[in-house]
Amino acid sequence: MNPEGIRTDMYKHRGKAEYQKVLNVPEDYVVDGFVAIGTHPKDKEYPHLYEALEKLGLQYTEEKIEQRFFGDIKSFRIGDKRVWFDVVYGAAYLSEVAHLGCLLGSKVNILLGTCGALHEDLNSGDTILPFASYGNESATRMYQRENTTYLYESDAELRAKLKGHLSNRTRVDEGKLVTVQAMLGETKEDVDQWAREGYSAVDMESATFFAVSKHFNVPAAALLLAADNLIKNELVNDPGYETLRTQRTAIRKENYEIALKTILDI
Repeated sequence: MNPEGIRTDMYKHRGKAEYQKVLNVPEDYVVDGFVAIGTHPKDKEYPHLYEALEKLGLQYTEEKIEQRFFGDIKSFRIGDKRVWFDVVYGAAYLSEVAHLGCLLGSKVNILLGTCGALHEDLNSGDTILPFASYGNESATRMYQRENTTYLYESDAELRAKLKGHLSNRTRVDEGKLVTVQAMLGETKEDVDQWAREGYSAVDMESATFFAVSKHFNVPAAALLLAADNLIKNELVNDPGYETLRTQRTAIRKENYEIALKTILDI
């Protein structure tokens, strides 16, 4: 409180110890890495995570976070590291989980998920490893208030580590993304404009993910796959999209393994 009795300890100024109490975790509880995937619903993604852990032969202990709002966060002890995982959709909840993960010590943040391609030569299933994402909405601006370009960069060294696991991919695009929260509000004019401005794809989370991570000086990168191609007017409800689902699922599963390998440095 200041002398006038006005609170100055808003959420952003509260420290690690206070949020450890909120989450009901011990004082020595530290997060070493955070993996998020931008999609919905949550229960369809959990099997991919457990399959990746098993395929990598990782011995782990799963810890339950006994807090109602954040209880869906998956917390794993793997060797001497603790890795967080959560399924997010858009900016609001993502910004909060990323904030907590960073505050609790995360050293590596990796975003998985899908995006809509904006280049003619990108196909469903192609890999997107963006160097930056453009986002102009409240979550990004609250965490990087000095950034007037609204372009939020990923970490070059972390991108290089992820790329080192992608030697079997025929196409890896390392351009920039545009992050838009309202997918159903996108128009053909929007898509054409983004393509003219040189964006490789559009997604819903990466700019927020990079902005929050940068605020805490935590290296962050996104490993995404192209789902549909908007510039070619290929949408998720088209017959061709469903035809390639098995291929995309296999890539999605492999991306889980790559994220875990990178965080655990294996």
